[in-house]
Amino acid sequence: MAHNVHSILIVRLSALGDIVFTTSLLETLRAAYPEAHLAWIAQSTFAGILQDDPRLDELIVIEKSVLGSPLGLLALRRQLRAKKFDLVIDAQGTLKSNVISALAGSYRAGFAAKKVGRMLISHAIPKGGDIRDISSEYRYLAQTITELSASPPSLVIDNIRRQEVVLEMQKNGINPGFVALCPFTTRPEKHWVAENWSQLAKLLSAEGMQCVLFGGPGNVEASREMVTEPASFVNLTGQTKLESLPAWFSVASLVIGVDTGLTHIGVAVKRPVVALFGATCPYTQGTASPLKVLLDPPRDEHWECMNGLTPQMILQAARNMREIAV
Repeated sequence: MAHNVHSILIVRLSALGDIVFTTSLLETLRAAYPEAHLAWIAQSTFAGILQDDPRLDELIVIEKSVLGSPLGLLALRRQLRAKKFDLVIDAQGTLKSNVISALAGSYRAGFAAKKVGRMLISHAIPKGGDIRDISSEYRYLAQTITELSASPPSLVIDNIRRQEVVLEMQKNGINPGFVALCPFTTRPEKHWVAENWSQLAKLLSAEGMQCVLFGGPGNVEASREMVTEPASFVNLTGQTKLESLPAWFSVASLVIGVDTGLTHIGVAVKRPVVALFGATCPYTQGTASPLKVLLDPPRDEHWECMNGLTPQMILQAARNMREIAV
């Protein structure tokens, strides 16, 4: 699509899971433009997941408040234009990402918001690909731009992060091969209730699987509802840095989670994953490591779902996945 490309900007500002999915572009862009300067712009809340990635030459971090500030946008335009990007790839497709792509100037390819957004993108690319594949739309985007096949999402783990995690594991009495539990999401229709997580941890612990609970600072209170039997959990909710999560999950034997960014990190570091889906469209294939998806979609207009997934069902899936991984 684009020739004589010396500098590329990826625009994917948020959210965590979609940023993880967008990493499918990195290997393909590096193969197509091995000498190009490769930059990524992301919001500060989520940029940490890319902080240590050696495939990027530059990570541009902005505050969310910039998007609502005319003066902030003007300053950002000056910053981006000074970098003289030859190719800007909008991997988000919202009006705010289209505006930032336009601020960067040059040739802009990628997803476009309806109507106004299409005027801001030089080449609008539809969200294609096989929806059964993980990060299908981002892989399709990469293939369309480079004419090369795209890989599943992946995250590179920094050795310093690995060492930090080893020390934290020793401090908290966590052994390698633990089961990482990722129950938190901002959308209620993707929740699996706290009581189920408590029961699942109890069942896993009874079979000798150490459970570690992960989540952000905003999930601390909700995590206390799950840890009804402290012997079944090590609760690290709110205690881990975003940039350290790939290193944490890389030493887990299994990741179990709902449709949330942390679960997708487990896939991106090639760990066996049991993913629980309800109201959202699940990926069921295309990962580089074992994947089991359990789906219980909405039954009525109230979007009630996932009640049909029992702790016993998840336990059996966990057993199977651990056997495959051995």
